[in-house]
Amino acid sequence: MKKYVLFIMVVGCLISCGNKRQQEVERFRMKVRSQFLEEKLAEAQQELARTDSIMQKRGIDVDSTPGYLDSLEMAADVQGAQIRYIHKKQKDLQ
Repeated sequence: MKKYVLFIMVVGCLISCGNKRQQEVERFRMKVRSQFLEEKLAEAQQELARTDSIMQKRGIDVDSTPGYLDSLEMAADVQGAQIRYIHKKQKDLQ
């Protein structure tokens, strides 16, 4: 009977140690994901700022082609959607 109790205690200890390690891995994964999203957000915001400055510069020019401005507007919309998606994912992590 003592062997069974000792065996159950050892198994319980191993399981609890395994859970602790799993929790540490999960915290590390969440931290890395958070940093990744912050980097992607900074990149997306810089790209949107570049696109916006090009749109403003081209908007002043009278002889700029409408198709070019349409593509810039579409790029800005996509970049804005990407930023909103990153914000949503960051909110989900918290």
